[in-house]
Amino acid sequence: MYSLRLLATTLSTSSLVFGLLGLPSVPSAACLNITSTLGIAQTAVSPLDLRYINSRTSYWNMKLDAHAPACVVYPENAQDVSLILKAIKASGSRFAIKAAGHNTNDLFSSVEDGVLIDLTEMTGKSYDASTTLATYEPGSRWGELYDYYLQYGRTVVGGRVYDVGTGLALGGGVSYLSPQYGMACDSFRELEVVLPSGDIVTASSTQNPDLFFGLRGGGGNAFGVVTKYTVQSRPIGTLYAGNLLYVLDHREAILNATRDFILYNTDPKAAVLMNFNIVTIPDLELGLDQACVMFLVYDGEDPGNAFSNFTAIPSLLNTLGPKTYPQVANLPIPKLAIISRADNIFRIGVHRADDDSYWTAFDRFYQWSQDHKGDYIYVHLDYNPVPKSMTDASRAQGGNAMEMPDGPWFWAEYTITTPPLISTQKYNEIQASFKALVDGTPNAADLPYFLNEAHADQDALKTFSSYPRLQQIKQKYDPDEFFSKKSGGWSFS
Repeated sequence: MYSLRLLATTLSTSSLVFGLLGLPSVPSAACLNITSTLGIAQTAVSPLDLRYINSRTSYWNMKLDAHAPACVVYPENAQDVSLILKAIKASGSRFAIKAAGHNTNDLFSSVEDGVLIDLTEMTGKSYDASTTLATYEPGSRWGELYDYYLQYGRTVVGGRVYDVGTGLALGGGVSYLSPQYGMACDSFRELEVVLPSGDIVTASSTQNPDLFFGLRGGGGNAFGVVTKYTVQSRPIGTLYAGNLLYVLDHREAILNATRDFILYNTDPKAAVLMNFNIVTIPDLELGLDQACVMFLVYDGEDPGNAFSNFTAIPSLLNTLGPKTYPQVANLPIPKLAIISRADNIFRIGVHRADDDSYWTAFDRFYQWSQDHKGDYIYVHLDYNPVPKSMTDASRAQGGNAMEMPDGPWFWAEYTITTPPLISTQKYNEIQASFKALVDGTPNAADLPYFLNEAHADQDALKTFSSYPRLQQIKQKYDPDEFFSKKSGGWSFS
């Protein structure tokens, strides 16, 4: 391990070299303290270090790659995270916590000239057959966990796409199994948490239950860093699942089928997601600029008539058939979407399916897409059903921070991918227009936004009926607002 003097000399020399090359200045008190404690093997202080480059440039929203941390640190356990947070706090540095980097909000998991805490080395996992409880650490991606638990005939409720990280669960987390078992956060049974103070505590229904409540859908690093999850696993076997790809103009039939599924499906083993995509080529009145991908998943080998409304619509591609759960999470079409790193931004809406807002949301989105050709590479609108079986399952497990009202209703998730080589002014104009589209679409007043797909400026937490309670929990566990002032994330102010 470097001595403090040698390390300081090395970093200072590196700083001069990086400055001459026009690269970010490296040394900071926090980086120096962390490196002297954990060692070079767990830190990347050079912007030329391949680990640093990978951590800095692996965000799904490529705009976040522009931020240059002073150093990147790779903890291996809760004790490392505790030491890191204490060093950061003592130095007054800014910081960010990153798992897989799928959140599109600026500075939520990225940092400029501060400490980036990259959790990818924390990949421990286990299964206890006597209790059917599973544990995992925050560095894994969902597909890796699904692969691991499959050997036991089990799985965990998590993300729908293989490459997304486990931080998704702290924002709620919708799974293809959610109609049976609730949100991903509803399966939490115990959490190991490093508080802003650096203290390591357990959060569960009996230990620090208020903290446990806040972490069940109340956001990622708002209350602390979760370093280990203990969750209820679920049985899994062969599923009937796949994608239907529709091209040309079938939007009315697709919307009707999706609406009927949201309102009338009563089989909790059936799950759907409508993903309507529009690219920036001219429409020519033929619908050549649009394609809809339906995700259809049934937890069992025979879905009966659950998906018959969708299969009746002419499709270009039908991949429905028997699949393992890892195969479901790794379907080719969503796989292409998740690896398409670009200037991606999420926004969220929430609606009921039995009123005009179901149609209004889509019509406004579609009209905007036609009026703004050239302002995007592609845009898409997802309809995420929230059936009553999902809200019942959540409530049966103690509920979560969203305190979800009874289904059925649905989240509308808007995504825009902007062209890469446009001016800052043009980018801001496009984003302002897209924001106006979403903000101008009336939402159901009594339903919560979905944190995983909300933009930072949407004040998603304030749509939770539990918001005053969450503010109190935040004040209790971060009384000097260390996380709020020195890290990005959801605001409780």
